[in-house]
Amino acid sequence: MDVQTRPRVNPVSLIAGTLLTTDMGRCRRMLEGALGMECVEPEKGRLLARDRGHGKGGPKHGQPYWLLEVRETPEIVVPQEMLNHWGVACPSQAAVDEAYEKLNARKEEFGIARVQKPRFRNGSYAVYFVDRDSNWWEVEYRAPDLVYTSLREKGDQFHD
Repeated sequence: MDVQTRPRVNPVSLIAGTLLTTDMGRCRRMLEGALGMECVEPEKGRLLARDRGHGKGGPKHGQPYWLLEVRETPEIVVPQEMLNHWGVACPSQAAVDEAYEKLNARKEEFGIARVQKPRFRNGSYAVYFVDRDSNWWEVEYRAPDLVYTSLREKGDQFHD
């Protein structure tokens, strides 16, 4: 890597993303109840969520994790589109089907506006849903050769 293409920032890892909600309680119920995330609210109007198991004594304790930061706002000025979605992985295609049934059954409780039927697309079997704040979510299963770590190991296949 030459001096002109060397990054000015030397990050250690990708750590966080941010989404907005107009109702923190509803969002937390959805993150914990529908997606099984672990949440803490360190201050009013701010929620931190991660996948379960990273706490002391958990199976993922000490491993890096992705943190979702939720901010409460009076209104959503720029609604999100489906292509700007958050994703969680399931262990099987049957688990995605089960997620679809559970999400549909508890839409009102979790503040879900719409749930799409599961289908194969973009290398995965997934169900997409959108919450009342226009945040899109994907619950997906990828075959072992299509998980992101496997795809990343292939390296650049189509570059100039």
